[in-house]
Amino acid sequence: MNFEILSNFEWYNDPENVRFETSDMIIYAKSGTDFWQSIHHGFKKDNGHFFFSRQNGDFLLTIKWQFETLEKFSQCGIMVRADERNWLKASLMNDTGENDMLAVSLTVNGHSDWSGFHLNQEIHELWFRMQRVGDDYMLFYSTDGVIYHKLRTFYLKSYEDIKVGAYIASPNQEGFAAALNDICFGV
Repeated sequence: MNFEILSNFEWYNDPENVRFETSDMIIYAKSGTDFWQSIHHGFKKDNGHFFFSRQNGDFLLTIKWQFETLEKFSQCGIMVRADERNWLKASLMNDTGENDMLAVSLTVNGHSDWSGFHLNQEIHELWFRMQRVGDDYMLFYSTDGVIYHKLRTFYLKSYEDIKVGAYIASPNQEGFAAALNDICFGV
């Protein structure tokens, strides 16, 4: 990872701990953290850890996460955020304690949706890519960093100052940590 780029990033909700290794930023999530807005489920959470850069206009962001194992509901991924009521998160998470899945949640005007699918393979690293063109966003994932698959296209109304970056959360467990191996902007 190019650590110089990190000076353009800031935290929304500081994590439990951050440790730097040769080419990684190891992030430890606090227990009970998440991003979620739902009347149906009866709770709102806006205390996950989001490491972001402010962007105006079009961008392409690629990040890579690496981890040993995912405990139930622990998650690490990518996020684009206008404010508490308007954002998208995509992550690898574990919903059963046995199966890792790709999950996406788009929150508009304070209401979160959710979709996901199981990858049917053991995952220990995953790349995400987010591209903004105007008010449209395209989200991709890769299991090898070479071939990217489109996960979702979505719209967020015009926001000049949008926040985009990596996020991590641990809704139930203590001690979830993952390594952010790469975070870079391209064209």
